[in-house]
Amino acid sequence: MTIVPRAPFNEGEMLTALCVWREARGEHYDGKRGVFCVLRNRCRMSPAEGFKPTLQENILKPKAFSSFNSDDVNHEKYPELTDAAWLDCLAAVRDRSDYDPTDGAVFYFSKPVTVPPEAWGNIRVSAVIGGLTFCAMAHTRAVT
Repeated sequence: MTIVPRAPFNEGEMLTALCVWREARGEHYDGKRGVFCVLRNRCRMSPAEGFKPTLQENILKPKAFSSFNSDDVNHEKYPELTDAAWLDCLAAVRDRSDYDPTDGAVFYFSKPVTVPPEAWGNIRVSAVIGGLTFCAMAHTRAVT
């Protein structure tokens, strides 16, 4: 079951930054930016692969981000609003540039996972940033 966070973290920029914080708070800025880019890339791909058109819909989609699942301990964690990691997450979300350190990733994983789940389909590892491995959809090349 997906847990909707408490206010003020339940919508908009705060929800998106909370997702980044819960998923990548221990990573450097590029890792945090990478998680945001995964969200943005899913919106851009919608409706392909079952992705949704909005950040909020992708974040709260059941089983999409483990830190919003009722069986994950992170669903109860919230940042201090002056914490440096939180401020980095907000910056990663507010950055309106096209900077994407993941090369178009729509998935990522971290340890203890060591290989992408087969359920993701035909993907390629597009970047490794800190403890996160980012994966983009593989594109089939035409045979000439």
